[in-house]
Amino acid sequence: MSSAQSLTTAGLLPLPRPLMTGEVLDAAFRLFRAGLVRCLPYSGLAVLVMELPALYSTFLAQASLGRIARGFGVQPAHLITWLLVVLLSTALIGMLTLRLHAVSRGVRPRFRSELGTALRRLPTAVIATVGAMGFPLLILFLVPLFSNALPKIAFLVVWLPLSWPAALFVVALPAFWCDSLGPFAAVGQAVRLSRRRSWRMVGALLATLCMVAVFYVLSAIVVGLMSPILGRADLLLFAMVSSMLSLVVGTLGVPFVLAVLIVAYEDLKLRDVERPKATTRAAR
Repeated sequence: MSSAQSLTTAGLLPLPRPLMTGEVLDAAFRLFRAGLVRCLPYSGLAVLVMELPALYSTFLAQASLGRIARGFGVQPAHLITWLLVVLLSTALIGMLTLRLHAVSRGVRPRFRSELGTALRRLPTAVIATVGAMGFPLLILFLVPLFSNALPKIAFLVVWLPLSWPAALFVVALPAFWCDSLGPFAAVGQAVRLSRRRSWRMVGALLATLCMVAVFYVLSAIVVGLMSPILGRADLLLFAMVSSMLSLVVGTLGVPFVLAVLIVAYEDLKLRDVERPKATTRAAR
């Protein structure tokens, strides 16, 4: 039985040995399955908060929150709304990470402790989240721009260099929440652990994104199949069904991605500890 298969809900971490990329994904899925029910309130609320700008624009038939208003710059109300979205989503992602970490250690999650930690560390958590997720968010922003303007081969040439720094920084998120590091220390820890194994992280992230994308594609297929039924219905109903499917997929996808990051971070730390031992044994 592999180490990934031997993980139980009594304590999925720490890992008994370094894992292969497939074992990291398997262990992350076991962590996701073990904490799914406990994480659904956090993940559902986090995805809802992150979708608020799109929902506001869709259902209230107004401009997006980032719109330039009549030549007078961004409206202050829009900036305040975006700031609230950033703060709430950062806090909820932090609470979700803390809950998955507690489940992985076999510790009973406590709402008050998670809420207190998230609120106490919220200002620095924004910095750590931007440092960890900046490049992945940049890639997601550039995908619709370059996919239409460039051929597929050229798009891959642009995407691959951007995936490497994303793999370097992304584990700063579990480093900040799980090890209670400061934002800059967490980013430094992520770079130090990932720089020699960055392509392993690229492979894990790519596999994770493909798995989550499958569910989004399935939801798009469901919407496409329902479009003839809803063709004569009001556009608001069609947008509501699409938004609900996106919320459901996001509610399941966010904890899975965080589970992958937690397991990958623990694997990188274990490899960092094992590397000097292997060097010493080779010298003998």
